[in-house]
Amino acid sequence: MDIWKDQSQEAKKGRWRALWAMENLPRPLWFIPASPVLALSQDWIRQRKPLTELFTDREVQFNASMNFNEFFANTQATWSHDDFVLHLQPQMGVGVFASAFGCEVEFPPDQMPWSHPVIKAGEPAKRVYELEPPDVRSGLLGEILDYAEYFDRKAEGKYPIAVTDLQGPMDTAYLVWDSCEFMVAMYEHPKEVHHLMRLCTDLVIKFTKEMRSKVREFVPAHFPPVYIPDGMGIAISEDALAVLSSHLYEEFSLPYINELSEEFGGIIIHSCGNFEHQLDVLTKVHNLRAINFGVSETRFEAVWEKLGGKTAIIPHCTAEIIVAKFKNAMEWVEHVLKIKTHNRGLALMVIPMVGDIHKITMDWVLDRKTEFQAKEMASFGSDMRGLIERYA
Repeated sequence: MDIWKDQSQEAKKGRWRALWAMENLPRPLWFIPASPVLALSQDWIRQRKPLTELFTDREVQFNASMNFNEFFANTQATWSHDDFVLHLQPQMGVGVFASAFGCEVEFPPDQMPWSHPVIKAGEPAKRVYELEPPDVRSGLLGEILDYAEYFDRKAEGKYPIAVTDLQGPMDTAYLVWDSCEFMVAMYEHPKEVHHLMRLCTDLVIKFTKEMRSKVREFVPAHFPPVYIPDGMGIAISEDALAVLSSHLYEEFSLPYINELSEEFGGIIIHSCGNFEHQLDVLTKVHNLRAINFGVSETRFEAVWEKLGGKTAIIPHCTAEIIVAKFKNAMEWVEHVLKIKTHNRGLALMVIPMVGDIHKITMDWVLDRKTEFQAKEMASFGSDMRGLIERYA
């Protein structure tokens, strides 16, 4: 089988294995982030369709995910031919690990799930010592494990099961402890901060191993929604990268990140925002498998210069404007392709954006009618492949 010509899911897995081996690929990988519940939730929000049952009803989530995968498999075969590997993912939002410590999680009909800290503003730092080390089934985690086992059984192993939304120890800690006071506590109560980081790290390790044991094929990556074979690492969200100084990050997060990397064979880090000031610290991460970021938030050229060829680079683009403004996917992808100097470890996470995403976003927010770029969207898959091939 020629993994670069065959469009089967197994061929796509082969391409990802080549990427993790840091081979100089014949072209960069590119994939549409089609993790079912996350993709569906954004679509339902745009349609003003209530979200609550999508997250809280196991059967609704399973059926919606299976239908979406069938749709996207056809989309890949007829339109995109991208490198995304289909999967199922039990999903209840960013607060599932925080819920294990007693945080209340809400499921609004018109928003993604969100959580409330259990250590609230004004409470003493010593409250961390009242937190019991959670069990792998504490809070919402038990439901996530049940979802995973149920999905795997009902789908009869047709799709790998991806880990749920895995906020890293730092991101989980500032959901458990009021985020503003948690940041101040790094200066005033470092011992208590490390105590909570220890609890969060231990929970991530125990839960991930438990979820792995429940399914036939486990993918230890939630976002970016990449395919990585079990045993080659784990993906975590680490948005604190953008808001902490490099000194604080190295003291309070790096040791626990390295522990996760040693435990699972590597680590993939996602962060929103601008974290260019952390690039030197990131070189100290043990076996950093990949870094995922928005090119309008952190400059691609800065990340490429520091880490290109040493770890996988997985850029994407959002409507956020911090360091650059790109109107659509073709613009930012061409920007990246012009800068890259080889294809080792390069995978482009591409949301199909045509026209002017900033105008489209404002039209949606202000409930204004926007013109759908039907012709550009119809040819998007072939146009993107052609662009990547031109710079291969």
